[in-house]
Amino acid sequence: MQEALVERLKDEIRYEFSREGPPEGFPKFPDLPAGRYRSQEFFDLEMKHFWPTVWLYATREEELPEPGSYQVWDHLGIQVILVRGEDLAIHAFENASVDGSPIFDVPDDSHLFHWKEFDSAGNNLQFQQEFPRRKLPEGVFRSSEGHLYDFTTGKFVGDKAGIPEDRHRIRELRCESWDGWVFINQDPDAEPLLDWLHPLPEQMSMFQGASLRMIDKRWTIIPCNWKVTVEAFQEVYHFKHIHQKAGVSGLDQRGATMGVLPNGHSRMITPLSKRAAEMTGMDHQLDWRVDLDRQAFGVGDDGMVEIKTVNGMTRCTSTAFSAFPNLVTPVSATGMPFLLAWPLDVGTTRFEWITFCVDWGDRPSPVTSDTWQGRLDGFDVVMEEDTRNMAPMQKSLNSPGLTGMPVSYQERRIWNCAEQLDRMIGPERIPEDLRVPQLLGPYVER
Repeated sequence: MQEALVERLKDEIRYEFSREGPPEGFPKFPDLPAGRYRSQEFFDLEMKHFWPTVWLYATREEELPEPGSYQVWDHLGIQVILVRGEDLAIHAFENASVDGSPIFDVPDDSHLFHWKEFDSAGNNLQFQQEFPRRKLPEGVFRSSEGHLYDFTTGKFVGDKAGIPEDRHRIRELRCESWDGWVFINQDPDAEPLLDWLHPLPEQMSMFQGASLRMIDKRWTIIPCNWKVTVEAFQEVYHFKHIHQKAGVSGLDQRGATMGVLPNGHSRMITPLSKRAAEMTGMDHQLDWRVDLDRQAFGVGDDGMVEIKTVNGMTRCTSTAFSAFPNLVTPVSATGMPFLLAWPLDVGTTRFEWITFCVDWGDRPSPVTSDTWQGRLDGFDVVMEEDTRNMAPMQKSLNSPGLTGMPVSYQERRIWNCAEQLDRMIGPERIPEDLRVPQLLGPYVER
């Protein structure tokens, strides 16, 4: 992240602390239609015209180290086999023959999953800290129709005589990487991944993504629309009430600054509270330095290694980036989780958080250390606090008496996502009472 941007963000935080209303001329948002969160019609439009056209996180490159290495991606009603091909590139093949039946029988990994009580209501989450790197058995598989396919190439194997042309290959999805993170897209005409993500790769380059590695994966099921989950991480008003201990919050939501980025992406920088800044060793809330004593955060203990290139802003604020549509990452100098929301139906979401840290090489995973276990368990507490309100929010949205949801200037990241969603579905396909007007164009950082 360029120093000029960091200085601009400081100025924006100063402005946020001082303002008494939205900036002059900023558009007033109409209410977001509640039907976008409860309408089966709108959900069907998303599933048909939106999800098949967008870049989605799939895995890490190092999890597929050699030809034949594979993983399974199983979301949105399709099952995809991610495989390192003989050409050493990573490919994404749909696990379906022409008649839709699976070609490859996916192994049962349930023994790798562990259950944990998630909240006082008895809801659970699953977590996984072992990630076996499997290879395809011989690579050739017979479909239910009796045809042979090679998953390392995606090609039909055998005599093609009498076989229709569309059966000569397995359906292959677009598959591209950013700093070791692998994304897939069902749309063959989608713009390149790095163009789509701009400017996130540039602003997040300090995290040295290519040198990171997955250490932990956790997920739970939430009875709410997927957008409720994503939007819960795109505003700061809940900080004071949800993330507080004895009435005290470690963050000062009054100074938060929002970055509205192209393609629905965004950025949020929230300063520490005065008390938290003092406890961290800062002289004041905008004293963003890289040389603070980090021992209180467990750095240097049991594999808690810092990324040296992370700037002082990230070390001294709550910094988060969002990659549209369903990825939010609250970053830090020791790594970050990817928070992902996957729709199961109009009112149910699979919510997962995958944690990445500095690669530990051939040494035992630091996840077994007390320091890392404490960090992961502590983040579970934050996730429980964040998800606690999602089911009640959905109940409110389901009420016939609620026709729309107010959105303020400080929640413009939410509006940015809504605009991008409508653009990708096609406004002409969306019922007029469920559309949102395109208002943020002049405020998007280019």
